[in-house]
Amino acid sequence: MTKCDICKNKVETLFLGKIDGTYIKIDGKRKIVCSSCQKRLNNRFDDEL
Repeated sequence: MTKCDICKNKVETLFLGKIDGTYIKIDGKRKIVCSSCQKRLNNRFDDEL
């Protein structure tokens, strides 16, 4: 069982051990991010551009 590194909610594991979310790099470290946090992060990065 994995947890989102941002909100600490459980990230579901799909078929063959894949996660229902994504991996992103923050400060050079690979983090697991759930889909709801991914949407929030994407909006934040769009605002910075």
